[in-house]
Amino acid sequence: IQTSLRRHAPERSLPEGEFTSAMADFHPAILIAEDQIFIALEAERILQEAFDYKIEICRRDRLSPMLSEKRYALVILEYAGNAMEDTHNAALVRQSGSRLIWLIAGGDAASAAASFPDAPAIRKPFNDHEVLRVVAAHLTPEPET
Repeated sequence: IQTSLRRHAPERSLPEGEFTSAMADFHPAILIAEDQIFIALEAERILQEAFDYKIEICRRDRLSPMLSEKRYALVILEYAGNAMEDTHNAALVRQSGSRLIWLIAGGDAASAAASFPDAPAIRKPFNDHEVLRVVAAHLTPEPET
């Protein structure tokens, strides 16, 4: 699966008349907001090997500042199991214009699916194939209507 997904990054074009020098070194990015550093590092490794995106990591409590500083194509967010916190964080991600994927512990799968039926999830512990399958499906540009 890595061969077919390697270096997949959607093409982006600037609107006519857009000042391009500021965007000259733009590189699409994925943010992993996960409190357990070893889980975040493993997800980062998998994504770096397969995609031509800059991968960044932060704790969940740093999500808001990270989203205010930069635009991310995708945010992989640890599901906390706290309805208020998860709803707030999901809203931050969506308001930023990024796509959201939950990173959930197995026991939280039903709760996450019920609370956020439109957001895909990667279950912990995860493997390379599962991460690549879910992320690749959400990095593909949405069809124009």
